[in-house]
Amino acid sequence: MTKRNIDLLSNRDMFVKYANVVEVARNAKIDIKHYGSTNCVMYDGIGKDNIHNFRILSATPNVKGIEKFVGIIHELAHILFQSPFKATINLLQNNWELEGEKYKLFFNAFNVLEDQRIESQMGKMYLKHASRFDKTTKKLGTLMDMKNIMLDNPVNMLLTIRFQRGDDIKKLKNYKVYKKALQDVVLTDKYGGLRVLVMLKPYIDEWFDKKNEELQKLENKSPTRTESEDAELGKHIMDMDNTNELFNDNKRESSGEVNQDPPDDLKEPDKLTNDDLDNMLNDSKEMGKNTVNDIFESLRDDGEFKKLPKNLKIISRNTSNVTIDQKLAKGMSKVFRNLMMRHGEFIDNDGDEVDVDSYVEGLIRGNNMGKCRINKKLIHGVSIVVSIDGSSSMEGNPINTARKLVATMFESVKNINNVDIRANVWGGNGNGVVGITEINNADDINQINISSPDGTFFSTPIHMALEYSSTMLKQMKGSKKMIIIITDGIPNHFNGGYHIALGTYMKSCKKSLVKALTVTPNIMCIVVQSNLRFKYNPVKYLFKGTKIMNVENMNKASERVIKRFRQMVMKSLA
Repeated sequence: MTKRNIDLLSNRDMFVKYANVVEVARNAKIDIKHYGSTNCVMYDGIGKDNIHNFRILSATPNVKGIEKFVGIIHELAHILFQSPFKATINLLQNNWELEGEKYKLFFNAFNVLEDQRIESQMGKMYLKHASRFDKTTKKLGTLMDMKNIMLDNPVNMLLTIRFQRGDDIKKLKNYKVYKKALQDVVLTDKYGGLRVLVMLKPYIDEWFDKKNEELQKLENKSPTRTESEDAELGKHIMDMDNTNELFNDNKRESSGEVNQDPPDDLKEPDKLTNDDLDNMLNDSKEMGKNTVNDIFESLRDDGEFKKLPKNLKIISRNTSNVTIDQKLAKGMSKVFRNLMMRHGEFIDNDGDEVDVDSYVEGLIRGNNMGKCRINKKLIHGVSIVVSIDGSSSMEGNPINTARKLVATMFESVKNINNVDIRANVWGGNGNGVVGITEINNADDINQINISSPDGTFFSTPIHMALEYSSTMLKQMKGSKKMIIIITDGIPNHFNGGYHIALGTYMKSCKKSLVKALTVTPNIMCIVVQSNLRFKYNPVKYLFKGTKIMNVENMNKASERVIKRFRQMVMKSLA
């Protein structure tokens, strides 16, 4: 990536652009202020249009050991990954009834864990940030005053390990416990830090009670203390103001979480068994896996929320058993794996991490902001949307065969990273409402069906099949894209209870096809009809110049789709 010209975009302007990324992802407004002695973020509540308002205070001059950019990125990570400070405060005050120094001790312990969590997620989102955080924590470790802090203090132990000075304290009691805690919190969901804190509570309690006893002994020994005795007592006071925290987050009240209560699995934290705690942590890690992908989905399409047309309704459909042609799927899968090509890396609309710099550059240009993923998968890729007519005439064997077809396609490429298959089922009702069901993964395939709890969708609105399929295809990763439409009827649609004249409706379908062709020129329509009926079906004129074919039954349609699908994948992998 070329070096940025600071005359065109200053450092402070760049900070704002990075904040813009988080604003899009969190539906937020972020104001960065450059003053004060600490880095922190403050939540100012929800404003107009349900937008969350935040202020980031960036220390000026910089905190020793922390570059300004790193400090801002860290605070943005608290917003982006929704640090649950209110939920933590409620747990500490209401569930555990902590106050005074003990409350401060637990909150600061959580704060260190939370810093570790959000930096791990931000590092996954963009590897350069991981490197920046690593250099910063190491630098802060070299600045730690190891002689003048209470090393066995739980917060200081966590900080010493986090700042890569663990070798200096590895002989201390419970060192392994705190080291494991910092490992456990990595890449967890937004409540991961809080859950790990619950697991640490017995160890923190033990330390606090022990120090409390020492304090009592000192006070009983000398009720009227001299200055030197006060100094001795001060060594045991649990004040966190001098613990070399990476960022002073004590001023932060909330990161804008909607639910300010602890999660359900922490409503009664003291009743949790060791098995409960282990399962809770595993669940937290599992939920944290998709955090970055979920954020990227909110950045997709320039972060704008696309409203559905008034006559379009996303519906669920009744489920049916899914069968797979295992012999066919295994045969294709074997061929595909043998053709797998080398891995590469490039900026794309999909990938393993978000390249924030690419997104920021898109913001500066004002276009193509969705193309910001570092794709480490295969250089080429295939994306296919299978769009299935869900009108009433498809009931029975046709829809069952279509379900089996899609299931077999999914099965054949389940271990092929650069082949993306999705599907949709569609139909219209007498009021002109089109009901569409998306099939985005193998678990959705059982919804390839005619019947729906949302009503009957009996007509054949091909215009919406084209428009919605092209919208789905836009969001998919492959450089080679294709739409396959399977229908058994004549295009027809209603408006307000009235059937639209065929000539008028075909003009609408033509416009939709033109739009779809801007997404991909590879559009194939398979019409399942007798030769005689197909001869008079106007759909053959609609798709003139593209791929259209007539088959007499769904079994033959399935064969044609599989053949075309195999050709595309093999061509991409060859």
